[in-house]
Amino acid sequence: MTTPWRGVSLRTATSLGVESVADALIEATDADGILNALDRAQRDGVPLTVLGGGTNVVPLARIRGRVLRMALRGVAFERSGNGEVRVTAAAGETWQALVRRCLGSGIAGLENLALIPGAVGAAPIQNIGAYGRELKALVHSVSAIDRCAMAPVSLPPAACAFSYRDSTFKSAPRYIVTGITLNLGAVETEASYPDLALELRRMGRPPTPAWVAEAVARVRRRKLPDPRRIGNVGSFFKNPTVSAATLDRLRGRMEIRAVPTEGRFRVPAARLIEACGWKGHRDGAVGVWPRHALVLVNHGGASGRQVLDLARRIADSVQRRFDVPLEMEPTVLGED
Repeated sequence: MTTPWRGVSLRTATSLGVESVADALIEATDADGILNALDRAQRDGVPLTVLGGGTNVVPLARIRGRVLRMALRGVAFERSGNGEVRVTAAAGETWQALVRRCLGSGIAGLENLALIPGAVGAAPIQNIGAYGRELKALVHSVSAIDRCAMAPVSLPPAACAFSYRDSTFKSAPRYIVTGITLNLGAVETEASYPDLALELRRMGRPPTPAWVAEAVARVRRRKLPDPRRIGNVGSFFKNPTVSAATLDRLRGRMEIRAVPTEGRFRVPAARLIEACGWKGHRDGAVGVWPRHALVLVNHGGASGRQVLDLARRIADSVQRRFDVPLEMEPTVLGED
């Protein structure tokens, strides 16, 4: 089932809160609604842009064609005798609501991913990760609509091409994600991430799933702005991966953490941005959050273009000073 609107503003449909106007907005509540929207757009010769929770996009002034907003709902649990729980959630469910529901049912696994804004459908697209855990380690399958075959499919992890903040759903969007199924319950608690371990010590609490989730929430609230109060998309840049030689050069200039990954090293983009003097910077309606240099914010009235221009200046300065390229996390939608 679909519900259409015409000539609508998307300012409140995204966490960045910038003005953007779609030619038409369609809300899909089931797979048939998605297939109908795809078929109509194809027959009418207009583009169709998929929008979930809107927490990881930078919309420009206009999005031509139709925007399809995912509103599929539903969560189901399937328990096995060995403590494992297979959790299936529809793409339109709120991610944090799913985390709360699992923890409230005594199901471990999502605690490190607490308080990540957005919808469930975005989780596999972005391969969300935080505080020592990535979603790909928990995925049993991803349900989607295949745009080419015009049919529902279920993809195993091997077909999803998960990598750091990326997947086949993001790099080559043939599929529209309709839901995920996760293997939870019998998951080892992960509490070794430095910020998380420190917060648990401050709290004087053991690393149980519930307390890990609480520690993660406290760290995130302290560092990151609430998108309901100030527009942002969370981390704006990916943490870059550098060679051993580049890491040695960086460490000759500053203290910087590094995580080994496939023969290279992932370093915090926030550290590089802060070293270039951007933390707390403000340029009219756009700026960099004073508590975390990785977060670009809309103080009110900014445009998507202004946010992108600031991001470009930041990336250019990091490239010039450290010879390390930065890659954006959010997806840009529309045009000026």
